[in-house]
Amino acid sequence: MALPGAADACDPNTGLPRPDAAEYCVALYRTPQDWRVSWPLRNLLQEQASCQPPFGGVEDEDFGRDLPVIGFAHNHPCGTRMSSPDLGQFPAIKTEEGLWTMVSYAASPKGGLARDAQNRLIPAWAWLATGHRSEPRFYKWNPAGEVFQWNEGTKRWDFQATCQPRESSGTRGPRTQLPSCSPELSW
Repeated sequence: MALPGAADACDPNTGLPRPDAAEYCVALYRTPQDWRVSWPLRNLLQEQASCQPPFGGVEDEDFGRDLPVIGFAHNHPCGTRMSSPDLGQFPAIKTEEGLWTMVSYAASPKGGLARDAQNRLIPAWAWLATGHRSEPRFYKWNPAGEVFQWNEGTKRWDFQATCQPRESSGTRGPRTQLPSCSPELSW
């Protein structure tokens, strides 16, 4: 949230992101030694409303390319909420047939699934940092649409709702199309 335009980039007249606002994407991945985050990337064509997560894997300078990606994190400048398209941003791998597919569990570009210390598959997650620098809000969700918010007081993720994307009506941009959540999310 300290990167240029990542937070507090609001136009005071409209309440919308200013032209210098920018979304950044990172991938969270696992090496044989630790957890790591890729370099933050921004989409220079639509930087106020989208970023390009590193689909297909990351290139780690110590361990190479075939590392399992756990999920993607991004920010929303100006404290904007999670959008319907956000719910579909998860690691993707290429099948033997050459098709790209979203994965529900951490996977490497070669399709290898990651496991934790108890030999259980590691679920894939998506994360959102939003709000303002003085009052950031952090959310995470899985492919099933279960949304959690970070609670700084208890140092844990609290379940908020189960959300599904809404279809775009074509008249509004993807940022304004909020998901359908039960119970309704209070922002």
